[in-house]
Amino acid sequence: MTPHDDPDHVGRQLPLTASIRPDAPAPLIDEAMIRTLVDTFYEDVRDDPTLGPIFARHVADWSLHLPKMYDFWSTVVLRTGRYAGRPFESHQRLPGLTAEDFARWLDLWRHTVARVAPEAARAAFTVPAERMAANMSAALLRGGPAKSYGSQF
Repeated sequence: MTPHDDPDHVGRQLPLTASIRPDAPAPLIDEAMIRTLVDTFYEDVRDDPTLGPIFARHVADWSLHLPKMYDFWSTVVLRTGRYAGRPFESHQRLPGLTAEDFARWLDLWRHTVARVAPEAARAAFTVPAERMAANMSAALLRGGPAKSYGSQF
């Protein structure tokens, strides 16, 4: 059963889906842009000397992983509620992650967003990514929430 088929997960709001500004619509963002952004990002990740090996060890089937990422970013940016996963728990199962890995992920994400998204739409992707990277890194590597971004996922 997928999150799309499970009525208990339909429309589930995650704290990380909080808008950057409560009434600010996501300018120029649609599902096609999200898909292009995610596809471009993960092409770069697979070629990256730092992140590529990590993902190669843990993503057995990209045809299953990428749709989850489309749903994730659709939920974060457009608030569709399609993603019903547990990102923290998923990353807890990845031994050996370092602060440098999170920093590299964020650098690649920002670079991809700058290449793919119009300037007016970039913050909708980068602000939540910065929050997630800070909080996930703090929680997984130091055992506590990050304080620099003031928001938890």
